[in-house]
Amino acid sequence: MPITRSAFQRYRLIDEIISRYPRQFSKQKLFDLCRDKCGIRSISSLEKDIQRLREDHDAPIAYDKRRNGYYYTDPQFRLLRLMLSPDDMEALDYAREVLTATQGASVAGELANALQKVRQSLDIIREVKTEGLTRRVVYVEERVLGGNRHYVPVLIRAINQNRQIAFRYLKHETAVADHDAFAEVPRMRTLHPILLREVADSWYVIGYDEPTGKERTFALDRMSDLEITDEFCAVPPDVLTNVSELFEHIYGITDSSGPVEDVLLSFSPLFGRYVKAKPIHQTQEVVRDTDSECVVRLRLAPNRDLLMHLRSYGEHLTVLQPASLANELKESLMATLARY
Repeated sequence: MPITRSAFQRYRLIDEIISRYPRQFSKQKLFDLCRDKCGIRSISSLEKDIQRLREDHDAPIAYDKRRNGYYYTDPQFRLLRLMLSPDDMEALDYAREVLTATQGASVAGELANALQKVRQSLDIIREVKTEGLTRRVVYVEERVLGGNRHYVPVLIRAINQNRQIAFRYLKHETAVADHDAFAEVPRMRTLHPILLREVADSWYVIGYDEPTGKERTFALDRMSDLEITDEFCAVPPDVLTNVSELFEHIYGITDSSGPVEDVLLSFSPLFGRYVKAKPIHQTQEVVRDTDSECVVRLRLAPNRDLLMHLRSYGEHLTVLQPASLANELKESLMATLARY
């Protein structure tokens, strides 16, 4: 039976309260909260809602006579799961496993934060979708998302199953006009996938390329005909270690030919506040913060992605070191100015 908006509000509140086990609310306290927030008029109505949750949604709700309160016999049950399809749940489980493997112990907190954002989004949807509302009350930035995002769950599945993948790949430098009917179809490639990375709303897969004996990075928006093969992955330990450590000292997705070094950046006070609120990289630390400047240190191997990002700060940034990065940024800005 479909859930009406008012019923969902009641179910969600009941679910939120019951899931606070081991703290248990008495039936009377649960009724008082539902009456105040959702308008339930009697304890019998509350009991009917709980019975519907048991029958229609398999909610494992039990009653504790001693405490005169309800609880879940399965502490992991949440009504939020009712809003997700089996494929959605499988994708979340795959994502959790991959994040755990690539991000470490902090992933539990990050995933909890993400789920909390989902719940907050549901609150927003409930509040803004009121009857008779004719104007928008929430504006969000429209993003142009990277292509082939539907490949993400496929790649997660391949990584979890330790299977190689096959796909066609079109490089930017070899791309041809769509009207060229005689263009050569990109050849099939195989890859031992290791991890996925998302940068600026675009996805990339990093894996072991057997013909070259090295790790390679491929953008999903340039892939086609992706499939999981029957062949198992066989990644050399040194490649696996290198890929696992690759992004600890890299900004963005492009690799660097240079060493990891201290990158000192001086920002204007205003932009210093932005950078402190949203660090450029996980290695960032504040060296000096005064009324005239904010200096931060990064431990990075400078690459093209870092240069492009630093250009976006314009006159609010001065690269103090290394000198090679400062010169590269200066030449890039002069070349830009020469075009005007």
